[in-house]
Amino acid sequence: MSPDGVAPPIDRSAPGQAWRLSVLVVAGLAAGIATQLGQSLLPDGWSQAANAISPWLLVAFLLGSRMPDRRWAALAGIAALVLALVGYYAVIELRYGYGASTSSLLLWGVAALVGGPVFGVAGWSWRFEGGWRRAAAIGLMSACAIAEGVYLIAILPDPAVGAAFVLVGALVPLVFARSAADRGRAHVAVIPALALGALGYLVFIALANLIAGV
Repeated sequence: MSPDGVAPPIDRSAPGQAWRLSVLVVAGLAAGIATQLGQSLLPDGWSQAANAISPWLLVAFLLGSRMPDRRWAALAGIAALVLALVGYYAVIELRYGYGASTSSLLLWGVAALVGGPVFGVAGWSWRFEGGWRRAAAIGLMSACAIAEGVYLIAILPDPAVGAAFVLVGALVPLVFARSAADRGRAHVAVIPALALGALGYLVFIALANLIAGV
């Protein structure tokens, strides 16, 4: 693990770039495939967990953390979410014989272009930076799961699914922080990140309603 604030040397060799691209493709497609299969294999109510946004953003976050710099991390985040879409709708096509609607592709495409670089760079900051920058990255990931959990509690008849997301989000600082000071800063960072997360979900829902008829 790199010291705080020290990024790894950038491997610009062909094998190094090929390895990064391979990881992106496999992880992105796997996220989409797992989501689609989970929607049909998980029991009623819990299938919504497979349809959640925050697990895909976690994939972008973790992939970004393995990249050599912020530019690679941002591109990795976008690629992860776009490839997750490809994997998701490819499985639907294979299983059910129909593809994605224009409105779905537009909505999730915009989400990938916006959320991908944000969470990809956040993952890079979590791994290679320190202090409040790392805390902000952890807080962002935590707030994403908590905000989605609150939303699921509001829309699903069984609050257990949403409560599980809230619990997972609350545990993120404990899992991702590297010290007691890290955890303290991360818990503080969750508060403004929650406001941003709530705003993000409201914008996403408004966008979904706007393009529903496209």
